[in-house]
Amino acid sequence: MFEVSTLFLNIHLTFEDCSLNDYIMYYINGMALVSSFFFARVIYGTILSINVWRELANSAVPISAFAANTIRLANLVLMGLSYYWFSIVIMTAKRNALDADLIRALDADLIRALEDMDNKDIKAE
Repeated sequence: MFEVSTLFLNIHLTFEDCSLNDYIMYYINGMALVSSFFFARVIYGTILSINVWRELANSAVPISAFAANTIRLANLVLMGLSYYWFSIVIMTAKRNALDADLIRALDADLIRALEDMDNKDIKAE
């Protein structure tokens, strides 16, 4: 579940490698990347983290303090990294959204769609 955003990240990187940054699918995939990262890592990850801490505090199975503290520390590091990466994802998304290429991509796709509609109307007549 945590890695659901990796699918969108790989697609996003492929778009960048192929210089397809001006296409609307690039931006739609970017929005899917941000939202999947947010819901999987930040929201779901935080819920799981809270459950781990509760389980460690109320465990019926005896666990050493060293093991419990190691689990807590690892959990804090992983969640801290998830929050940090999400802040990086948001900064990158803001930079891309403010870029003039987004407007050009939307305009180009709209023009293509209108031209396709005109071509279909001409063929139908």
